[in-house]
Amino acid sequence: MADKQSILPLSRVKTIMKSSPDVSSISQEALFTTGKATELFIQALARFSLEQSSDPSSLDYRDLAEIVNTEVTLQFLQDIIPRKIKAREYFELLKNEEDKEL
Repeated sequence: MADKQSILPLSRVKTIMKSSPDVSSISQEALFTTGKATELFIQALARFSLEQSSDPSSLDYRDLAEIVNTEVTLQFLQDIIPRKIKAREYFELLKNEEDKEL
């Protein structure tokens, strides 16, 4: 491993990995590799979102949410990075759902 620098705190990565009931122990190599892969994924997601953005000089949450909700390969992130809606719109959606159930 030539580059041993990690931007993400590996202790946090380890905590997330151990939250799975299927994981009992994590080697240092697996921890580093998972952390580095996560960093690279985040960088790729940010670059792709920036390329698709209307303003190539900045990246907003809205840009990330739009990419996640339109790209099939990123739809697994929809619950984590949803499109923002106003509270009024949310309450209207809830009301419509209740009306459908009746």
